[in-house]
Amino acid sequence: MGASKPEIPESQDSSGQSVLPELQGWLREIAADHRLFITAAKGGNRIFEEFSPDCKPVTGLPQERTLLPVKKVFLPPSEPLFEFSRGGIEAPPTPENTVVFGLHVCELSADRLLAANMAHDRPDFPYMARRSQSLMIGVSCRRTSGCFCEKTGHDHLAPGEYDLFLHLDDPEHPRLAVGSDAGRELAANAPFPVEDPGGDVIAPAAAAPERWPLEALPEKMHDSFGAVMWDELATRCLGCGNCTIVCPLCYCFYTRDETELDPANGRRLRLWDSCQLLAFARVAGGHNFREARSERIWYRFSHKFMRTWDTFGAAGCSGCGACFHFCPVGIGPRQVIAGVLQVTTNSQDAGGNP
Repeated sequence: MGASKPEIPESQDSSGQSVLPELQGWLREIAADHRLFITAAKGGNRIFEEFSPDCKPVTGLPQERTLLPVKKVFLPPSEPLFEFSRGGIEAPPTPENTVVFGLHVCELSADRLLAANMAHDRPDFPYMARRSQSLMIGVSCRRTSGCFCEKTGHDHLAPGEYDLFLHLDDPEHPRLAVGSDAGRELAANAPFPVEDPGGDVIAPAAAAPERWPLEALPEKMHDSFGAVMWDELATRCLGCGNCTIVCPLCYCFYTRDETELDPANGRRLRLWDSCQLLAFARVAGGHNFREARSERIWYRFSHKFMRTWDTFGAAGCSGCGACFHFCPVGIGPRQVIAGVLQVTTNSQDAGGNP
C-alpha cells in the first residue's frame, strides 16, 4: 500500500458537468492506501468499477441505476471460499481496506439492509470480512424516471448510517458530511468543507411522494398466494433471473467444487444464483418446491415485502428500479404491489397456502 497510483483522467458526469478537479485529487489520495471503487461511465451506463487508469469517474448526480449493484464488491458474482489439497484447507487472503465512492441514498440504504441480512442468524463470514473493512461515501443524486425509493422507505439516511456523504446539490458549493469516526479520518485531506450531519440525508422527492403501506404488505402478500395475478405475470416472465442479478438486495448463491486432475486438489466456489431459475428449488430425487414460474415470482416478492419486513422492519426493495429497467419484458415492483394491494384473500382466486 502507499505506492503511487495513476491519475484519474478528466471526465464529465452524464449530466454534462465537469468532475471537480479537487475531487479527482482526493480520490487519487484515497486510492493510494485503499482498494477504491468509484462510480464510472462505461458504454453509456453507470457502473461501480475498481480504480484503474481508464476509469471515467462520474459524480453521481443523475439518478441512474448501475448495471450491477454495489453488492458485487462484497459478494462477488464468483469467489473462491477455500482451496483444498492433501495438505489441508487454505482460506483466501484477508480482504483489503476498501472505499466505495459515489453511492446514492437508496444504494447506501440497501447496503445497510443487505449487511443486516448477511449478519443475521448465520453470519456470512466472507461477506462480513469484506464489508467490515470498508467505508462508504455517498453522493447526491437527481431524480429521474424509474426510481421509487420514497415508496419503499429507502429514501433517507439518518446521521451515522454512512461514513461520508458528498452533497452536490449546489455544484458550486460542495460540502462533505461526516457520518462515522472512520469517515472523519478519511476526510482529513478532503478538499471540501467538512461538517457534521445536520439531519437526515433525503433523496429528491417524487412529484407526489407516497409510501406503500409496508406494515400491511406482509399479510396482503401472504393472502395473494395463488392469485390470478401471479399466473398472468408468469405468462410474461422469461425466468431469466435478470431481476435478481441487478437487485442490490438479492443475495442467493450456490457452491460448486472444482478439482484438478488429481481430485485431492481443488477449490470450492460460491456463485450467484437466482430464485427465479427453475433449478433453484430442485432437491435430491428431482422434487422441485417451486416448479411453477408463478410460485417463483410470488416467492421473490414475498421475501422482499413479507419476510424481510417481518425480520428487519424494512422492505427488501430499495426502489432503485433496476429490476424493471433491465427486465426484458418490463416486470417491476410497482405493478406487482399495485396488484397485491387489490387482492384481499387467496380464496378469492382459488389460491392455497404458501
